[in-house]
Amino acid sequence: MQSKKTEILIDPDVLSESHLSNDIHSRESHVNEIINCMRPITNGDKPVNCWLYGKSGAGKTASAIHALRKLTEEAGVRGVYVNCWEYPTFFSVLERTAMKLRMLGAEKLSTSFKLERLKRHISGERLVIVLDEIDKPPPKERHAILYNLSGLSKTGLICACNSQHAYFDLEDRIKSRLNPARIHFQEYTQNELFEILLQRARHALATDTCDEGLFHTIAALASGDARIAIHTLKNAAFLAEKDAQDVITNSHVMKAWNSANDLNKTHMVSKLTDHHRLLYELISKNNRILSGELWRQYIETCDSRKIRPIAVRTYSDYCNKLVEFGLVQAKRAAIQGKVREFTVAQ
Repeated sequence: MQSKKTEILIDPDVLSESHLSNDIHSRESHVNEIINCMRPITNGDKPVNCWLYGKSGAGKTASAIHALRKLTEEAGVRGVYVNCWEYPTFFSVLERTAMKLRMLGAEKLSTSFKLERLKRHISGERLVIVLDEIDKPPPKERHAILYNLSGLSKTGLICACNSQHAYFDLEDRIKSRLNPARIHFQEYTQNELFEILLQRARHALATDTCDEGLFHTIAALASGDARIAIHTLKNAAFLAEKDAQDVITNSHVMKAWNSANDLNKTHMVSKLTDHHRLLYELISKNNRILSGELWRQYIETCDSRKIRPIAVRTYSDYCNKLVEFGLVQAKRAAIQGKVREFTVAQ
């Protein structure tokens, strides 16, 4: 007689990255702040653009989409979400926006044509565009996206990325035109992650298949990153089912966390430019390396690969970006001068 298949995950979609629940735990104030910035648009006035920043898994995307949904449902505002990691050029952002708004006659392969068609299409209407991962497009494309879209009448922009650096690096004329409210997303606390996991588990997992103590364990391992916490719980449930167990164990959690942690690093690295990846590659190869030696190896590698190196100032910014992403750790070296020691984050 064939044994009955163990079922722990009764609704895996609830633990997917794209799932958006009706409640957004611990980010209600952020959602309200975004809505208040966009509120003038409900009266046909120009809203205050938003710049959401904070580490990955801090709830920026979910908060932006929640705010967009509320504005659509309660005020009849039209909304478009664009992931600039997937659409990293001004042309592709316009194309995605045209598709979401179901614009007719915007098929012509011309950026200027698509922009003029968009202006005519939304004439007199209220529109909010979420530009997620706005730091992903190259500077020239990012400038074009922000300068042109922030100039649309009765249109609000909600920009989201990991830090403020992408904003401060904008040309002054674009910063002046955009003039956003900057909203910081702190990492989730361990208790907040516990509550998020508990809430998701009620809908995703079969009853009594995961002890609450394991939620605390996952919350502690995730270090403030809700995406990693939720992915770990989902993987742990899959592993328990694979082992034909009736419950998730600590062993399943640890295996799942290692997998989620590796996936997160891969995800972060894939978001970087070629020069970011080269610096990360050199730091990984050396294990520990001083900033001056890293620069020397970077220049030599660029020369050997026939790559044009970035400027010294940009090099420093790129190193800071690796630290912000949690891929690299930096500390002041125990020698004279402003020398830093870089190591790969564990």
